[in-house]
Amino acid sequence: MEKKRIHVNGIDLVYEECGNGDKKAIVLLHGFCGSSYYWRKICSHLNEEHRILMPNLRAHGGSGSSGSNHSMELLAKDIAELLNALGIDKVILFGHSLGGYVAAAFAELYPDRVSGLALIHSTVLPDDEAARKQRVKDIAAIQAGGMNAYLRKLVPQLFGSGNRDTMQAELEELIRNGQQVTPDAAIATIEGMMNRRDRSHVLARAGYPVLIVAGAEDSVVKPDESFTLTNLFETNKTYTYPHILETTFEGVAHMSLLEVADQLARVMQTYVKTLDEREENRSALKDEEQSPASRT
Repeated sequence: MEKKRIHVNGIDLVYEECGNGDKKAIVLLHGFCGSSYYWRKICSHLNEEHRILMPNLRAHGGSGSSGSNHSMELLAKDIAELLNALGIDKVILFGHSLGGYVAAAFAELYPDRVSGLALIHSTVLPDDEAARKQRVKDIAAIQAGGMNAYLRKLVPQLFGSGNRDTMQAELEELIRNGQQVTPDAAIATIEGMMNRRDRSHVLARAGYPVLIVAGAEDSVVKPDESFTLTNLFETNKTYTYPHILETTFEGVAHMSLLEVADQLARVMQTYVKTLDEREENRSALKDEEQSPASRT
């Protein structure tokens, strides 16, 4: 896939594409210190009837950076401006980790531009006190030892215990990807994550099916932090939000995109098919209501 570069919202944004269909565009947003590389195993499995965009978020994967405030709202605006430049209106959003925070912010800021939202190892909750303290430690670690040392400690924790030894090549590639982020930009992004707001209402009020994917061994975003509006032990909550679809992968931590790419791709395919069928049914109903026979 060819990397493309476009100037939007004051920076040069790098992105890749796969698929060239005329159905709703799909946007895949990667996690912290990641890039479009995260999605390459997934992209080829998705429906070719959709145009699929894989942007590199601000300061990641060769995309530009400016200023010290990398808020989720700013990153969401980058994506909105990218879509504007490409002439794309509504999209299906998939966001992994940080990408999920950005996707939720996008859905809040531009609700009319979203026809589907999927959070992969992510959450709509803000950082709690323990998470904020860990962010402060991460900033100190980057300032003291630089990105390489920080990533070599972080990246292995993103994989399930049974996958770390067998996926050494993937671990090393993630470390190389992360080193494209400068220390200052990484810190600005950590501060943006640390200061993000609660967006539970985005899921609760969504007028479309929402997909949430978690890893049973994820210590970065635990399953109960992903499944915030539903709970197996509080069935009234689950029944209140029937539009929220949930999947948990056993033996997987924070990187199902690489750990179980085929399985995640099937879950994503099924979700996209659900959205496509929903759109087709609504279009058919609208056509029926507008037909002369329906007015007699």
